[in-house]
Amino acid sequence: MADRPLTVLAAGASGLLGSHLARHLIHRGDTVRRLVRRPATSPEEVQWDPGAGVLPADALEDVDVVVNLGGAGVGDHRWTPAYRETILASRVDGTRLLAGALAEEARRRARAGRPAPRLLQASAVGIYGDRGEEALTEDSTLGSDFLANVCRAWEGATAPAQEAGVTVTLLRTGIVLAPGGGAVGPLLPLFKAGLGGPLGGGRQWWPWISLADHVRAQLHLIDSPLTGPVNVSGPNPQRQGEVIRALARSLGRPAFVPVPRLALRVALGPFADDVLASQRMLPSRLLADGFTFLHPRAEDAAAWVGARA
Repeated sequence: MADRPLTVLAAGASGLLGSHLARHLIHRGDTVRRLVRRPATSPEEVQWDPGAGVLPADALEDVDVVVNLGGAGVGDHRWTPAYRETILASRVDGTRLLAGALAEEARRRARAGRPAPRLLQASAVGIYGDRGEEALTEDSTLGSDFLANVCRAWEGATAPAQEAGVTVTLLRTGIVLAPGGGAVGPLLPLFKAGLGGPLGGGRQWWPWISLADHVRAQLHLIDSPLTGPVNVSGPNPQRQGEVIRALARSLGRPAFVPVPRLALRVALGPFADDVLASQRMLPSRLLADGFTFLHPRAEDAAAWVGARA
């Protein structure tokens, strides 16, 4: 933990990851200001409009850390050309606006001899693309499919802040296992009904992490000097079928009904290829920085999810 309470400005604080992070920051004594698109209703809220490039001039006043977790859900709609643009713009517009404001704030504080705010910037495992059996660390080459290019642009939008000397940490998040949402949220009712099973064969590597460990990793990185890309996933990647079966067992249900690739493509369209991607991502830099996991195995994370589902 930092040696004093921090003031954190958070984008995406109403989402699954952001809301849990905000709760834990407040619990440990930090102040959280939330960026909202609607009119602010309390002193802890700051209205902004990323699409229009509008951020109040004093939004970063006395802020120590900016956490940007905003972005439209990749699985919320079919990937029409319009929704592909929404996925990209919802990430890049807000990040570019925050990065520009951080650059200005960094220069202002430099003149006053004060440190600039830090930026924790969301990204995702999708930046690596579908990589089969390859072990993926932060030094691995990047992919070239749609989501990989979105993540490249997302991370790239932080450039103005980095060029101004702002410390930027890029959270390349894996599949978050959570009882009330996340990647497996839509699957839990199927598991409870005994209808869950491997997706498209189940041999793909899944870079899972429990919601509890994801929040703990963010808190760790807020307090750490670690910069650059950080893989945020469990230390023991497992096959997708193994993770699915562990989740089903945690609910006392079988997982014998496989979902064929064709059925996923009919249901999800182009997004199915990303659901079926194999990404053996390893949290190398997080582990080297001394982070320890509450749930080091998918079975541990699944038991935690099952006890709260």
